[in-house]
Amino acid sequence: MKNNFAILEITNTNVRLIIGGLVDRDPAVIHVEEKPIAGLISRGEILNEEVLTETIATLKTATDENLHARINISDVTLVLPPLGLEIYEAEKTTNVVSPTSVIEHIDIQNVISLVSKEDVDISKEIIDIVPDYFILNGTEMVGEPPIGKVSDTLTVHAKVHILPRHVTETYRRIVENSGIRVTRLCVAPYASTQYIKLLPNMPKNYLLLDMGANITNITLVGNDSPFFTTNAMVGGNDLSLNIANEFGIDEEKATEIKELYGYTERDLKFKPEIHTQYHEDGTKQSFYPTDLNRIILSFLKDEYFSQIDVAVTTLLKGFNESVLKIPLVVVGGFSRLNGIQKLLKEHFTNPEKIIFANSNVLGIRQPHYFPLIGGLITTATYRGALTDQRNKTKIERINRNENK
Repeated sequence: MKNNFAILEITNTNVRLIIGGLVDRDPAVIHVEEKPIAGLISRGEILNEEVLTETIATLKTATDENLHARINISDVTLVLPPLGLEIYEAEKTTNVVSPTSVIEHIDIQNVISLVSKEDVDISKEIIDIVPDYFILNGTEMVGEPPIGKVSDTLTVHAKVHILPRHVTETYRRIVENSGIRVTRLCVAPYASTQYIKLLPNMPKNYLLLDMGANITNITLVGNDSPFFTTNAMVGGNDLSLNIANEFGIDEEKATEIKELYGYTERDLKFKPEIHTQYHEDGTKQSFYPTDLNRIILSFLKDEYFSQIDVAVTTLLKGFNESVLKIPLVVVGGFSRLNGIQKLLKEHFTNPEKIIFANSNVLGIRQPHYFPLIGGLITTATYRGALTDQRNKTKIERINRNENK
């Protein structure tokens, strides 16, 4: 792999970094790092900027024993959460610069620059402009940047991704204060769609459900690109908190129990005690998988599904009822909870099918890596987009015995 790129995402529970590139247009990752940041962010709001900055700074240099290499990171693509994300469509036309009418990179940059000059409220920022297609001489439509083609004019039809300025400035500042330069921004649901479209047998039009720790994002995707998006402020950590309150334990222990057992309908002949609580009067209370099942079902019914249903109804308001039947594609860490796939299928009866997407990238199979993998794809691929600055990560070979 000739070029490697660093992609960073700050979630509510972890800072995640991957380094990799494309091999025959397929993503390949050579290094992965993840740092827990519990308590530093709450539903996208930064609670402790100083500690978060220090945590990210530890990612600047890493030694990968498998590669026998030292990795120095100076630039990253930053994947942002879709907090207040707005998506608009725009179309602009420019005259081709060359006297021979051959389209060059400068022409792509010029027409994208025209889109970037669209009026945006001062409290918001355009973070990306993603071309849907280009039009040559007002008639010929092409999907890829038409470098080398002949045309007097170049038109672009593009999606404009806009986030509140306080979100972009805060996340960018934290990363750059750690000593790492942010060369590109992209938003999580868009990044995820760019990886999903590479997977086999995936629909082009679907509803994307990203089941996170504190936020669940729902995005309407058309022709492999997000159109509308919304968030429900609920996620897997809320279930952990319910378990902690019921069992009388801390949230970390509750998360361990949740991830170990999940929801099961198996009729266990041997019913294991999953936790024992001792009361002040000397009595004890034992908890079993059936108790955990009860908590999970109650959480999904009373909190999770009710909020997701409201979000979906709001998102799809005004659309024909047929849109309710488009496939549902599910990603995110909470989607890995044992037994939740069956419960989701029982609740979401409108979609023609529900697809639980999994990564096929070696070393990062979990569905919560989709935004990072998609960020890698968009960074390594020339799209003619607003932020087609591609950072390269420096990798130095080291002596096997150097760090012993």
